[in-house]
Amino acid sequence: MARDMTVGEAVGRCLTTLGDRHPGTARAYRWALTDLARSVGDDPLDDVLGGPVLALWLVSPTGSGREPSAASVRQRATAARSLVRFALESRLLGAATADTALAALQRPATPPVARDTAPARLLLARAAGRRPHGVSWPVWVRFRAHVLVLADTGVTERHLGRALLTDLADDRTTLRLDDVTHRLGDATRHALTSWLTVRQDLVATLQGSPPPQLWVRAHPSVHPRTGAVAAVGMPITARGLRKAFSDVVVALVDGDPRLASCTVAHVRALAPGTQEGRTVPSPRARTEPSRTSPGGAEEAGRGRRRRS
Repeated sequence: MARDMTVGEAVGRCLTTLGDRHPGTARAYRWALTDLARSVGDDPLDDVLGGPVLALWLVSPTGSGREPSAASVRQRATAARSLVRFALESRLLGAATADTALAALQRPATPPVARDTAPARLLLARAAGRRPHGVSWPVWVRFRAHVLVLADTGVTERHLGRALLTDLADDRTTLRLDDVTHRLGDATRHALTSWLTVRQDLVATLQGSPPPQLWVRAHPSVHPRTGAVAAVGMPITARGLRKAFSDVVVALVDGDPRLASCTVAHVRALAPGTQEGRTVPSPRARTEPSRTSPGGAEEAGRGRRRRS
């Protein structure tokens, strides 16, 4: 076992073994392990993985100086576990040190990330004002609706990106996401009404039936890897929503540097902390029988017989 192996050298060897992994997993591992090597790359591998440095790195600020999200902390822990397993299999690490490292990287032990909601509150106040220079009107209207829905519901873009027009109540008072119906405030209802008007103009530029998604693109874009062009009015992905959020915040920072640290996670932290405070039971969730219950199994069986 090479006891004088540094973290940077071990990370370099580990990254060469990512070729067989899913591209998304490889990118996540590469991001996290490169960050680890940048932080403590010259330190001995045994000292870092067997000491307190590893747990401190999990919750350290990102390269941009921002607090890491809970997802980033989990991603770091997952990549670090992969590094520990690689080092153990390659005889770069002793079994006792590996056990210590894996114990520090267990998911239940991942420290929670506390967020200051002050930048998010400032952002909501700024969103009620004038459109910043360089941001188009459709992007600004979508941004306002986006951040207000985040603040009311606390959901992630992964869920929000799947929202359909039919998930939004006709009076804009509720939005149903994954069988949970979220109540919306007055400001959010007004912002969504404005967005639906702009959205109608955007989808009118498309040929064929308009998309059913609530959130659509306000300008065309080209996929960085495939080169595919997404036209105005086409559905926007969760990644696209997050990028649009970041782009508008950058434009707002020119007028108020205090907004520089604000992320979508900070805005989600504004949502009421209890389910009773922001949700009501979904009618679909109440009426559909579970497939694991006797009634649900009987319905599923009848459906299979009819299809056959």
